[in-house]
Amino acid sequence: MDALSVLIYLAFFLIPIAIYLWTGVLVYRDAKRRGKPPMLVAVLALLLVWPISLLVWIALRPDEKRPPFNLDDHRVQ
Repeated sequence: MDALSVLIYLAFFLIPIAIYLWTGVLVYRDAKRRGKPPMLVAVLALLLVWPISLLVWIALRPDEKRPPFNLDDHRVQ
């Protein structure tokens, strides 16, 4: 195997697989941070027409969970 065939192999097979798996990890972490079932969201984002489902998650994802605002935490002592 010469160097050119190795580069072609990397470009067409390994890099897209790495990007695919990396987006699954990012969706998992994002769903967990936002209080949604992370495994379900990640699997759906990867299995359902991958690039389109990723864009749908980004567009329709809920707001991040934040602790309730407490004025006592912000008053000057």
